[in-house]
Amino acid sequence: MTALFSTPLIRLVLIVILVIAVLGAAYIGIREIRGMVDDAVELKGNERDAYWTAKIEKANAATNKRAADQAAAVVKIQAVMAEQSRSDQQTLADLRTKNAQLPKGDGKGGRCGLSGDRVRLLPD
Repeated sequence: MTALFSTPLIRLVLIVILVIAVLGAAYIGIREIRGMVDDAVELKGNERDAYWTAKIEKANAATNKRAADQAAAVVKIQAVMAEQSRSDQQTLADLRTKNAQLPKGDGKGGRCGLSGDRVRLLPD
């Protein structure tokens, strides 16, 4: 058996075959490692995207809730202000009616101007 591996040409061929096998195994190993790294990078990228998507959705939900709360507050304030305006308009109409019912003077033209009662009624 030693005679079979004793010639230099056979040794050289065996060494070349061994080197090719080692290089092939190294190439396959490197390719597998690169595949694992690519998978890990993709996984981390997907995790990061999911994390930030969730954060953005949470922030958007909070913003939408605040906007809805503000809109509800605006509607409530508008209702209160409309009621206050109606009340003020009614009060003004009542004051004008009372003002019109006050005497216009002594009937002889002797008094002119505003009486104290009339001044207290007029808001403007």
